[in-house]
Amino acid sequence: MHTIEKPLFRLAHISDLHFSKLTWNPIQFCSKRWLGNLNLFLKRKKAFKPDNLTTLFPVFHDHKIDAVLITGDLTSTSHEDEFLLAQQFVEGLQQEGFKVFTLPGNHDQYTKKAFKEQLFYQFFNRAYTPSTEPLTSLSLKEDGLTAAYFGHGWWLIALDTAIATSLISSNGYFSPELEQKLEKALKEIPVDHHVILINHFPIFSNESARKSLIRKEALKKLIEGFPKVKLFLHGHTHRHCIADLRSSHLPIFLDSGSTAQKCGTWNLIDITAKGCDIEVFKNTDANGDVFWQPILKSNFKW
Repeated sequence: MHTIEKPLFRLAHISDLHFSKLTWNPIQFCSKRWLGNLNLFLKRKKAFKPDNLTTLFPVFHDHKIDAVLITGDLTSTSHEDEFLLAQQFVEGLQQEGFKVFTLPGNHDQYTKKAFKEQLFYQFFNRAYTPSTEPLTSLSLKEDGLTAAYFGHGWWLIALDTAIATSLISSNGYFSPELEQKLEKALKEIPVDHHVILINHFPIFSNESARKSLIRKEALKKLIEGFPKVKLFLHGHTHRHCIADLRSSHLPIFLDSGSTAQKCGTWNLIDITAKGCDIEVFKNTDANGDVFWQPILKSNFKW
C-alpha cells in the first residue's frame, strides 16, 4: 500500500485463526468440548485452513509490517494441542522478526477447565512489555487489560473479556471491575496521545444476545468519553467490516474477519501523523494456491 505520507508504523490485524485438533477422548463429554469437536468434524475442518497462515510471512515481509495484532480465537476448543499449534505459529512470526500481540477469544476459554486454569496464558504473554510503569505493567491475566507504547504518541491497549460459557452461548463479559481499570488507564495516557483498543468481541454487531459482549453498552459509553481512542480492533464475527463512527463520538471499528477461513481476510494498517490508511487483503485461493489479494483501500484523517 502506498501512502501519501510515510507511516509512523505499520500493523497487520488478523483474527479467529482457529487452530484445531479433533479429539475423541470420552472425558470431553464432561465439558463443552464434545460440541466443538462435532462442529469441527461437520463444518469447521472444511471451512478453516489455519495451516495456510504461514503464507502470510512473506506477505508481511513484503509490506514491511512492524507488528501483528491477533484479536482472539487462536484455538477452536481450547485444547492443549491446539494451543501448541497456535504457539508455533506465533513463535514463527516472532522468529521472522515481527512483534506479536495476542489476546484470548471465547474459543480460547471454551471449557470451564481451560478458563479456570487460564490455559491461554500458559502459552501466550499476559503482559506486552516488562515494565514497572503502572500502565504497561498491567496484566491481561490478572487485570483483564494490558498496554504497550508504540512511540510517536501511540498506545495499544488490549482487553481480555473472554469467559467460559454455557453449551449454547459464546458471550464475552466486560465486567464493572474491568471498566474501572480501563477508565483509569485511559486517564493516565496524555490527552494529546492516541490509543488503539483491541478486544475479541465487538460492541456493535448483528449477533444474537447469546453471542454478544455482556455490558457492551458500558464499554461503548466509556469509549465515547475518550476521543484519544482512535481505533477499535476486534474479531469474533468472522465477517470483515470497517465502520467509521467518529460522527457518533466513537472510533473507527475494524473487524478483520477470520483470517483462517478459505476466503479469509486481514487488515494492513498504516498509522501516519495525520491519520491512518487501511488496506484489506483476502485469500483468493487461486488454483489451490493461497494468494493474498488486496481488495479495498480506505483513508482516514484525524
